[in-house]
Amino acid sequence: MNLQDLVGRYKSPVDAAVATEVARRAAEVGQISPELVKILEMMRELSVGGKRMRGLLTVLGYQLAEGSKEGEEEVIKAAVVMELFHLGLLIHDDFMDQDDLRRGVATIHSRYTDQHIGESVAVLAGDYTFGWGVEILSSLNLPKDSVLKAMQVWGKYFTRVGYGQTLDVLKTADEKSLLSILALKSGEYSCVLPLQLGAALAGGNQAIMDKLYKYGMELGWVFQLRDDYLAEWGESAKTGKPVGNDRREDKHSFALMYGREKLLSEIERYSTQAKAVVDESVLHEIVEWVANRDN
Repeated sequence: MNLQDLVGRYKSPVDAAVATEVARRAAEVGQISPELVKILEMMRELSVGGKRMRGLLTVLGYQLAEGSKEGEEEVIKAAVVMELFHLGLLIHDDFMDQDDLRRGVATIHSRYTDQHIGESVAVLAGDYTFGWGVEILSSLNLPKDSVLKAMQVWGKYFTRVGYGQTLDVLKTADEKSLLSILALKSGEYSCVLPLQLGAALAGGNQAIMDKLYKYGMELGWVFQLRDDYLAEWGESAKTGKPVGNDRREDKHSFALMYGREKLLSEIERYSTQAKAVVDESVLHEIVEWVANRDN
């Protein structure tokens, strides 16, 4: 399978499954209060679009660990968990960074005139997605030992992305702290977690888990450095969020620390290292996609 096949075969099912799950949750809260339905509608708007990279990596991890064809429908549900988890973290990240735009639509906290209420709702809305994830993962119709292993993977990196976000909020200035943030938020959460989650659901052995960890960490460097590049020199019409906010808010990033040319050089270096870990052509294609994306 190449990258085009992966995206063509699985992105639409993941998109549809995310929409179905959010609609199901909206119907669920409709029995409690119309105020909750309004929040779920905001979440639905923010859930539309996106690359679905984490969901696709979940499916790919399952396939690389030689998961059965019969289990793919359940793995799509795990891909939805990753995408909803991502949505929840974005909602939190936006109010922490005080960003008013995400994927071209207003962020949740920015829709309230009362700042305290807006930020509180954003925290709680993000939290909804984490509870949904536990419920979905624990209910997967796959071997119980594989489900347990997957939940352990998810729990581990759930906590660690929180550590990274804490350092990010504290605006730690030194390069060591920035490297830690990058490792926790991009290497582990964005890349290692979905790959290992899928592999765990397939019953993958330690060798494949270790291989996906090494590859995922290198891919994560590429992902975050490209993110930093786009945050400073991208086009808002393509990224769906403001450009130049890090500089305006005096938030430290590798784009501001390194400058444009060194940043591009670092992206190339980590891309080469990621490809050296694996032989699979689709994993090489993903590196190129991440390194050259414009949103």
